[in-house]
Amino acid sequence: MNTTHPKFVRWAVMLGIVIAVNLFFFAARAMVLPEPVYDEYCPTTVQPAATEEACVKQDGVWVPTPENAQVTAVVKPSPEGYCDLYQKCQPLYEDAMEDYQMYAFVFMIGLGILSLIAGVIPMGSSIVSTGLSYGGVLALIFAAFGYWDQAGNILRLAMSVIALGVLLYIGVRRFKD
Repeated sequence: MNTTHPKFVRWAVMLGIVIAVNLFFFAARAMVLPEPVYDEYCPTTVQPAATEEACVKQDGVWVPTPENAQVTAVVKPSPEGYCDLYQKCQPLYEDAMEDYQMYAFVFMIGLGILSLIAGVIPMGSSIVSTGLSYGGVLALIFAAFGYWDQAGNILRLAMSVIALGVLLYIGVRRFKD
Protein backbone atom coordinates (compact mmCIF):
# COMPACT_ATOMS: atom_id res chain seq x y z
CA MET A 1 0.00 0.00 0.00
CA ASN A 2 1.59 3.27 -1.11
CA THR A 3 0.45 6.25 0.93
CA THR A 4 1.71 9.76 0.52
CA HIS A 5 2.54 11.61 3.70
CA PRO A 6 2.50 15.37 4.08
CA LYS A 7 5.88 17.07 3.69
CA PHE A 8 6.00 18.18 7.32
CA VAL A 9 5.64 14.55 8.44
CA ARG A 10 8.44 13.50 6.11
CA TRP A 11 10.62 16.34 7.45
CA ALA A 12 9.82 15.39 11.05
CA VAL A 13 10.84 11.77 10.47
CA MET A 14 14.02 12.84 8.66
CA LEU A 15 14.98 15.28 11.47
CA GLY A 16 14.20 12.58 14.02
CA ILE A 17 16.62 10.24 12.25
CA VAL A 18 19.30 12.96 12.21
CA ILE A 19 18.91 13.55 15.95
CA ALA A 20 18.61 9.86 16.85
CA VAL A 21 21.69 8.95 14.80
CA ASN A 22 23.76 11.55 16.66
CA LEU A 23 22.36 10.54 20.06
CA PHE A 24 23.39 7.00 19.18
CA PHE A 25 26.86 8.21 18.17
CA PHE A 26 27.32 10.08 21.48
CA ALA A 27 26.09 7.08 23.49
CA ALA A 28 28.40 4.75 21.55
CA ARG A 29 31.33 7.11 22.10
CA ALA A 30 30.63 7.20 25.85
CA MET A 31 30.57 3.39 25.98
CA VAL A 32 33.69 2.87 23.87
CA LEU A 33 35.65 5.87 25.07
CA PRO A 34 34.85 7.02 28.63
CA GLU A 35 35.68 10.64 29.40
CA PRO A 36 38.34 11.25 32.08
CA VAL A 37 36.84 12.17 35.46
CA TYR A 38 38.49 15.13 37.18
CA ASP A 39 38.13 13.65 40.69
CA GLU A 40 40.12 10.58 39.65
CA TYR A 41 43.10 12.82 38.94
CA CYS A 42 42.59 15.59 41.51
CA PRO A 43 40.52 14.31 44.45
CA THR A 44 38.41 17.02 46.04
CA THR A 45 38.27 15.19 49.39
CA VAL A 46 41.69 16.42 50.52
CA GLN A 47 41.87 19.34 52.92
CA PRO A 48 44.16 22.32 52.39
CA ALA A 49 47.32 21.79 54.39
CA ALA A 50 48.76 24.49 56.64
CA THR A 51 52.26 23.02 56.85
CA GLU A 52 54.74 21.80 54.28
CA GLU A 53 54.81 18.30 55.81
CA ALA A 54 51.01 17.95 55.67
CA CYS A 55 51.03 19.27 52.09
CA VAL A 56 53.58 16.73 50.88
CA LYS A 57 51.62 13.90 52.56
CA GLN A 58 48.63 14.86 50.40
CA ASP A 59 50.80 14.87 47.26
CA GLY A 60 50.68 18.65 47.08
CA VAL A 61 53.39 21.16 46.30
CA TRP A 62 54.34 23.58 49.07
CA VAL A 63 54.76 27.12 47.78
CA PRO A 64 56.69 29.24 50.28
CA THR A 65 55.74 32.87 50.76
CA PRO A 66 58.58 35.10 49.53
CA GLU A 67 60.24 37.31 52.08
CA ASN A 68 58.93 40.88 52.26
CA ALA A 69 55.78 39.83 50.35
CA GLN A 70 52.87 42.22 50.74
CA VAL A 71 49.66 40.27 51.12
CA THR A 72 46.61 42.06 49.77
CA ALA A 73 44.18 39.14 50.06
CA VAL A 74 41.02 39.47 52.12
CA VAL A 75 41.90 36.29 53.99
CA LYS A 76 45.50 36.36 55.05
CA PRO A 77 47.38 33.21 53.99
CA SER A 78 49.84 31.43 56.21
CA PRO A 79 53.00 33.48 56.57
CA GLU A 80 55.07 30.39 55.70
CA GLY A 81 53.33 29.63 52.40
CA TYR A 82 50.48 27.60 51.00
CA CYS A 83 49.80 24.13 49.65
CA ASP A 84 49.02 23.77 45.95
CA LEU A 85 47.13 20.48 45.75
CA TYR A 86 46.60 20.71 41.99
CA GLN A 87 50.05 21.47 40.61
CA LYS A 88 50.89 17.77 40.14
CA CYS A 89 47.48 16.34 39.26
CA GLN A 90 46.10 19.06 36.97
CA PRO A 91 48.63 18.44 34.14
CA LEU A 92 47.87 14.70 34.29
CA TYR A 93 44.15 15.37 33.95
CA GLU A 94 44.71 17.85 31.11
CA ASP A 95 46.86 15.30 29.24
CA ALA A 96 44.20 12.61 29.68
CA MET A 97 41.48 15.02 28.52
CA GLU A 98 43.52 16.03 25.48
CA ASP A 99 43.97 12.36 24.50
CA TYR A 100 40.26 11.73 25.05
CA GLN A 101 39.27 14.69 22.88
CA MET A 102 41.54 13.52 20.07
CA TYR A 103 40.15 9.98 20.13
CA ALA A 104 36.58 11.29 20.42
CA PHE A 105 37.22 13.54 17.40
CA VAL A 106 38.49 10.65 15.29
CA PHE A 107 35.64 8.40 16.50
CA MET A 108 32.95 10.95 15.59
CA ILE A 109 34.55 11.70 12.21
CA GLY A 110 34.58 7.98 11.45
CA LEU A 111 30.95 7.53 12.46
CA GLY A 112 29.94 10.60 10.48
CA ILE A 113 31.63 9.27 7.34
CA LEU A 114 30.04 5.82 7.84
CA SER A 115 26.65 7.46 8.22
CA LEU A 116 27.17 9.43 5.01
CA ILE A 117 28.15 6.26 3.17
CA ALA A 118 25.10 4.44 4.56
CA GLY A 119 22.95 7.37 3.46
CA VAL A 120 23.83 6.92 -0.21
CA ILE A 121 23.27 3.15 -0.26
CA PRO A 122 19.95 2.52 -1.96
CA MET A 123 17.59 1.24 0.73
CA GLY A 124 14.19 2.09 -0.69
CA SER A 125 13.48 5.11 1.53
CA SER A 126 14.63 8.58 0.63
CA ILE A 127 13.72 9.76 4.14
CA VAL A 128 16.05 7.22 5.78
CA SER A 129 18.83 7.94 3.29
CA THR A 130 18.46 11.69 3.78
CA GLY A 131 18.33 11.33 7.58
CA LEU A 132 21.48 9.20 7.65
CA SER A 133 23.28 11.61 5.32
CA TYR A 134 22.37 14.70 7.35
CA GLY A 135 23.11 12.78 10.55
CA GLY A 136 26.60 12.11 9.21
CA VAL A 137 27.08 15.77 8.34
CA LEU A 138 25.96 16.78 11.84
CA ALA A 139 28.38 14.27 13.38
CA LEU A 140 31.21 15.83 11.35
CA ILE A 141 30.21 19.27 12.62
CA PHE A 142 30.08 18.07 16.25
CA ALA A 143 33.48 16.42 15.86
CA ALA A 144 34.99 19.56 14.37
CA PHE A 145 33.61 21.82 17.11
CA GLY A 146 34.80 19.45 19.82
CA TYR A 147 38.45 19.21 18.85
CA TRP A 148 39.34 21.24 15.78
CA ASP A 149 41.10 24.05 17.65
CA GLN A 150 43.25 21.57 19.58
CA ALA A 151 44.09 19.24 16.70
CA GLY A 152 47.50 19.67 15.19
CA ASN A 153 47.80 20.81 11.61
CA ILE A 154 48.71 17.34 10.34
CA LEU A 155 45.69 15.70 12.00
CA ARG A 156 43.37 18.45 10.73
CA LEU A 157 44.73 18.04 7.23
CA ALA A 158 44.51 14.23 7.33
CA MET A 159 40.94 14.18 8.60
CA SER A 160 39.90 16.90 6.13
CA VAL A 161 41.42 14.99 3.22
CA ILE A 162 39.70 11.77 4.27
CA ALA A 163 36.30 13.42 4.76
CA LEU A 164 36.58 15.42 1.54
CA GLY A 165 37.80 12.39 -0.39
CA VAL A 166 34.91 10.24 0.80
CA LEU A 167 32.37 12.98 0.04
CA LEU A 168 33.80 13.62 -3.43
CA TYR A 169 33.88 9.89 -4.16
CA ILE A 170 30.27 9.51 -3.06
CA GLY A 171 29.25 12.56 -5.07
CA VAL A 172 30.92 11.37 -8.27
CA ARG A 173 29.92 7.70 -8.00
CA ARG A 174 26.36 8.02 -6.78
CA PHE A 175 25.12 11.30 -8.26
CA LYS A 176 25.80 11.35 -11.96
CA ASP A 177 24.27 14.26 -13.84
